[in-house]
Amino acid sequence: MGLATLEEAGPEHLSLFTHPRYREAAEASRAGAVLVGPGTELRDRDLLEAPQPYVALAELLEYFHPEPRRSGGVHADARVADSCRLGREVEIGPFAVVGEDVVLGDRVSVGAGCVIGDASRIGDDTVLMPRVVLYPRTEVGARCRIHAGVVLGGDGFGFATTLGSHRKIPQVGRVVVEDDVEIGANSAVDRATLGETVIGAGTKIDDLVMVAHGVRIGAGCLLAAQTGIAGSTRVGAGVTFAGQSGVSGHLELGERSIVAAKSAVLQDLAPGSFVAGIPAVPHGTWKRAQALFARFPELGSRLRRMEKRLETLENRLGAAADSPPGGEE
Repeated sequence: MGLATLEEAGPEHLSLFTHPRYREAAEASRAGAVLVGPGTELRDRDLLEAPQPYVALAELLEYFHPEPRRSGGVHADARVADSCRLGREVEIGPFAVVGEDVVLGDRVSVGAGCVIGDASRIGDDTVLMPRVVLYPRTEVGARCRIHAGVVLGGDGFGFATTLGSHRKIPQVGRVVVEDDVEIGANSAVDRATLGETVIGAGTKIDDLVMVAHGVRIGAGCLLAAQTGIAGSTRVGAGVTFAGQSGVSGHLELGERSIVAAKSAVLQDLAPGSFVAGIPAVPHGTWKRAQALFARFPELGSRLRRMEKRLETLENRLGAAADSPPGGEE
């Protein structure tokens, strides 16, 4: 008994159907039952209806695939400074390095090869997967999940150009990650030049995301893969960034805004905006522009035909103007 995809499920499995695109697969599936949203109908299927099927799926997956119980303890090959303060049931994996004056809350898990810089703080029940790097004075809240290869607190990209050379501006701020944040593999959050770069509570960040120095991201935001946010931008609560979207520096993005995939935001956004394109414009405007763009070949052909007709007409009018009245010379 358990959960499986529509294609792989057998009579002993529960599967999920939420998108019309997969109706044929759902009707052909061998699953014993199918988890669906309200009002869904499938021929010859036992259905398990839930008001929010994805939430139900998450709860079921947690039930059938619980997190492995952590044993706690510091591995013999880890290096932990004497001044580090460890909470209850902390687990530190092999070859991890924990610096001076670090504070780890209860049940924190530090994966193999992690590096935690001096004076950093990590809240209760947070998990650092292998090879996460926290630069000094980084703060991570409770119940966070930081995936492999993440770097928090690296130098912001700050340089002053003079006489053809680029002088580095020291980055002396820090990174603060609030509670219940998840950061995907190989993402980076740079520390501020001064002050803090902040990732708000409950925000979820995908793999390969870049958050630059001095950015402040509000609570409950979503950043899909390869999103990039330039320095000192302020992002309100509940903003969504689709894959490969980008934001210029020193902007204000209002809460609940949505940035479509591959879009570039180059100006402030009012709360509740939905934008797309390069540069990003209101989504409806972008859709109309795309529809017009698709017609460019046809419009180009029509324009060339009109030009030829106009040229022919002009030639005829010119010839008529040059002819003497009555055809006499």
